[in-house]
Amino acid sequence: MKKTTIGLALMFIIGMSLYLFYALGGFNQIEITQTNLGTIELTGKTYRGIPGNESLKETFLMMEELQRSHPESKLHTIYFVEPAGKLDTMEVFVGLESSWVTDKTDLTELQFDGSSAIVANIQAHRFVMPGPNRVKNEILEFAEENKLAEPKIFIDQIIGPEAVKVIALDQNSIK
Repeated sequence: MKKTTIGLALMFIIGMSLYLFYALGGFNQIEITQTNLGTIELTGKTYRGIPGNESLKETFLMMEELQRSHPESKLHTIYFVEPAGKLDTMEVFVGLESSWVTDKTDLTELQFDGSSAIVANIQAHRFVMPGPNRVKNEILEFAEENKLAEPKIFIDQIIGPEAVKVIALDQNSIK
């Protein structure tokens, strides 16, 4: 009797977990396409340091505040150097489309040729969203299957709390 109750409870928990994962979009596929995005112009700040530093938080808050004043704009991040641990150095650019930024004082401007961009659309709750390595691997696989140049630059465009677009470009697209 006790084993049956435990077994039923365990099956119920597993079933509810799978349903919750499904409801949050955990089984959604990553949609990958090749797209001509034209010239991608971004304006923002670059942070270089360790992940826990207060100035990283300030960089994101500054750009998020600017983004809130232009709700149509999208926040973009580019990790030039990703940290392997909490004390490793990272380098990340946080910015918006240049057309939304009027005061460019103390900000960095970046331009990319997006004429042959690979774009991955991800729709899922942040708790079940696929990790960056899985997305990157699927993009690289797509590039190889379609005989495209191997992307080296990955721009994360945050569309909303449950939607992210990853724009993958080859090294030669930096202007």
